[in-house]
Amino acid sequence: MAKYSRTLTEQDIRNGVLFPDELMVQIRDQIAMCGEDQCGERIYFENAGGAPTLKKVCEVAAWASEIPDFPNRPTPGAQPLQKMVTEGIADAKLTFGAKSGAILCDLTVSKSIFTMTGVIMNAVPGTNVVTSNLEHPATYDACRFFGGIMNKEVRVAEINKKTGAIDIDDLLSKIDLNTCLLSLIHASNVIGTVNDIETIVREARKIKPDLYILLDCTQHIPHGTIDVEALKIDAAGFAPYKILGKRGLGIGWLSERASLLPHPHFLDGAVNDWDLGNYEPAGMAALTMVNDYICWIGSQFVDSDDRRTLFVAGMEAIELHERALMYRMLNGTSDAPGVKDIPGVKLYFMDDLTRRDAILPMTFADLDAVSAMKKYIENGIYLYNRALSNKMSRRVLDSAGIPSIVRVAPLHFNTKEEIDRFLHITMQIAKGEL
Repeated sequence: MAKYSRTLTEQDIRNGVLFPDELMVQIRDQIAMCGEDQCGERIYFENAGGAPTLKKVCEVAAWASEIPDFPNRPTPGAQPLQKMVTEGIADAKLTFGAKSGAILCDLTVSKSIFTMTGVIMNAVPGTNVVTSNLEHPATYDACRFFGGIMNKEVRVAEINKKTGAIDIDDLLSKIDLNTCLLSLIHASNVIGTVNDIETIVREARKIKPDLYILLDCTQHIPHGTIDVEALKIDAAGFAPYKILGKRGLGIGWLSERASLLPHPHFLDGAVNDWDLGNYEPAGMAALTMVNDYICWIGSQFVDSDDRRTLFVAGMEAIELHERALMYRMLNGTSDAPGVKDIPGVKLYFMDDLTRRDAILPMTFADLDAVSAMKKYIENGIYLYNRALSNKMSRRVLDSAGIPSIVRVAPLHFNTKEEIDRFLHITMQIAKGEL
């Protein structure tokens, strides 16, 4: 029975809704080193770089790693490992919202994206590939690398400097009947803007109906629901460690038609099998633990026996809580002004919280981003900076016209009290008191 029923208003959707306090306690109790870790007490706002881990993920990964048996063997010891793999594949598809297609696993999501990009660009006729300056190097460099060795033109769309998202008109102008692949990021891990993928896909297919489209969902999946079949795309990828899972696993999904493209595989196996070896049981079990947890959150708000329904409900509740945290960060409370009202602080692309993930990019008028980051860390708030000097962010910032930022990236386990502490520290930094 759902514990918390609520009817959402337009204001709730726009500004977010915090988890009930009782549920917040239960959530934080399930996350390893939440609030206090090997560095002592600290507030963790570096979730765009990598999130903490569920306690159950740590437990199941350790247990699975101890089992000496090999999956796919008819032995009692192998059975739980095979069960982990089978359930993990199902949960990977559930995360993507996929009822069909193939799952690809590698050590990192960047490796998975490179593999999928190379296969599509090699097999699909066309003289050009289209991407954008908002991309993580996983998508951008994959297009450049394979474009170079396959002699295909790489066309790059700019960032809209007003919204911080991909300039859709510029992007569409670069697609034609000779485009073999459109490769895009769903949301920026640098500045947090979410692209209007529905519009992009719809309009791109008006230009080339059978266009292959790949989506890097790594940043967005911890913050919103993905439905690859509703989006009508051909490939997608994410990293479970971004959403309380285990490192050492990058997951890709390919549509039915993409899964059948010529690709490296064991020639005596199924043509749409993308597993060169065996899935790692501990990683797959960890993914199931994450989805169990998200479904548990969903069960607090809806009554259902359907796992996808519970998962979507959980992600919607997570999205609303994070949006409420961002709203509080922007607007403050009676005890502390929000960052938009702190003199000497500048924000970027924060006009519409429904079009961004939980990332706040900001700068100080009298302090560089690296120095500001260090002051936060010294005061128990762990976050990160992004700068033109960094290979992972320089192209995004340059295209957006930003020299460097302090990146504040909470996740759904963060509390309103942690936001308030951040606001007080930010005020002190801006005043030069720290």
